[in-house]
Amino acid sequence: MTINRFQELALITRCVAADDRNAFGQLVGVYSESLRRFLLGLTKGDAALADDLAQETFLKAYLSIRSLEGVTRFRTWLFRIAYNEFVNNLRRKRKIDTTDEECPDIPDESSDEPLISADTLTEAIMQLSETQRAVVQLFYYEDFPIARISAVTSLPQATVRSHLFRARNRLATILEKYRYQ
Repeated sequence: MTINRFQELALITRCVAADDRNAFGQLVGVYSESLRRFLLGLTKGDAALADDLAQETFLKAYLSIRSLEGVTRFRTWLFRIAYNEFVNNLRRKRKIDTTDEECPDIPDESSDEPLISADTLTEAIMQLSETQRAVVQLFYYEDFPIARISAVTSLPQATVRSHLFRARNRLATILEKYRYQ
C-alpha cells in the first residue's frame, strides 16, 4: 500500500488533532514493511531484534508525532527514529567503534552460477560497518536520496557520500572473491 504526500498529511493531521489511533495504524500499515526490512538489514538478519526495534520505533513515533514538522516527510522521520533506536541498542551492548573493521574472510562456497546471488550480496552487505550498511540500505533498497539519508543518520551529506563510496568499494572487494570461485 502506498500513499501520496496529501494522504500522508491528512493521516498525520488526524493523529495530531484528534489523537486518531486508526489513522496512525494506517501509517504503520504503509511503512511497516520497509521499516522492518531496513532494521532487518541493520541487525544482520536478527528478526526478533528488528521486530523489537520496529515496535519501539512506532511507539516513539506515536508518542511524539506532534513534534513532526510539516516539511519533514513522515517516512524520513520514522526511519530517523528507527536508526536512533538501532544505534541506542548498539550503545547499550557495546561502545560504538567508529573505525572501519577489516573485511573478514568469506567462507569458501563454490557456486556453478556465474552471477552473484541475492544471498551472496546480502552476506557481503552484512560485512560492512553499521553506518555503511545503513547508508547502502537506505540508498539502494529504500531509494532514499543523499539528503534524506543525511536526515535519517544525522551525518553531513558529504559524509553520507563518503560512506556510500567506501561501502561500494568494500562490496566490490568482497564480491570479487566470489567471482573467481
